Amino acid sequence: MVEINCFGETCPKPVIRAMKALNDAASEGAVRVLVDNEVAVENLKRLAASKQGAAAVEKVDGGWAVAITGVAAVDGAPEPTEADLPEGIVCPVPAPAAGATVLIGRNVLGRGNDELGGVLMKGVLYAMAQRDEVPKKIIFYNSGAYLTSEGSASLDDIRELERRGAEILTCGTCLDYLGIKEKLAVGGVTNLYFITEAMMEPGKVVTL
Repeated sequence: MVEINCFGETCPKPVIRAMKALNDAASEGAVRVLVDNEVAVENLKRLAASKQGAAAVEKVDGGWAVAITGVAAVDGAPEPTEADLPEGIVCPVPAPAAGATVLIGRNVLGRGNDELGGVLMKGVLYAMAQRDEVPKKIIFYNSGAYLTSEGSASLDDIRELERRGAEILTCGTCLDYLGIKEKLAVGGVTNLYFITEAMMEPGKVVTL
């Protein structure tokens, strides 16, 4: 059985990746998909039903594993896209967040002891992700770009903020300069023009 890790991926990516794997003869019509949200679990169950297969769900560390079996592989089928999604697949669109724009220019909070600052930044992002109202935008620049990249201790919290509607953006110039452009793990890439516009737009702007 082929296993696919879709942690951190939003709808419909887990379903499309599962469809692609099921089309590969090497999977023998069986895949195990790891996901971290219930929307993906339900959609994978719908995918299995649409292909006259079976879906078994089990709780795993950090989310769920959905095992789809009994599906006839179609080796050599065209690469699946959103247009090929089975009927009933639902991808809810998060309501736009109405909160502040937060600019994060360092991977630590405050000046002084950087080890302590790293702990504080992780705590602030966690607390931000637990609030009833999340920021409208969170823009990471300079060494703040490390926070949205592979290896960041705050990736789960930043992904939760994105899932709840916050727009997550990281400065492309900063990613290039730091040599971590290929390691971006959450959100999109922005530029200095957009960052300047965000600084000047009406509403509350918070700089960390």
